[in-house]
Amino acid sequence: MSPSSTPRSSASHSSRTVVVRAADGTLVARQVTVADRFGPRLMGLMGRAKLEPEEGLWLVPCNSVHMFFMRTPLDIAYLDRQLRVVRCVPEMREWQVKLLPVRNAHSALELAPGTLRRKGISEGDELKIGSEPATAAESAPEITGTGSAVFSSSVRE
Repeated sequence: MSPSSTPRSSASHSSRTVVVRAADGTLVARQVTVADRFGPRLMGLMGRAKLEPEEGLWLVPCNSVHMFFMRTPLDIAYLDRQLRVVRCVPEMREWQVKLLPVRNAHSALELAPGTLRRKGISEGDELKIGSEPATAAESAPEITGTGSAVFSSSVRE
């Protein structure tokens, strides 16, 4: 289902989290907050001392990020409308600025530093985003070789 074809209720405007997986089902992050309104996108993760390994923020829409007022580096995966990774920025440092828009990016997935490397996420991969909770017993095995990921989302533009 495309991001623009799913209805959204007012309840979705509260802090809602999703699970991010690689196309093969491998867990990438189990608690990713969706920032699909101006205020949450503007604030992003500013002020957070650190991001836990299985946390993240999905900025929709977003084609560039800044690291003003950040206290920890982040891995950033820019995604197109089909949720394919169009650019990876590993361990973007605090106060770093890359304001030039990323071509074909529609959203940005901010993850804990080192996640892209550990999970084998690279440009061209597809991810999937779902609302199903990741089980506590589920491990997060690393992807070997070229991992891919596919996103299906209920976020509307």
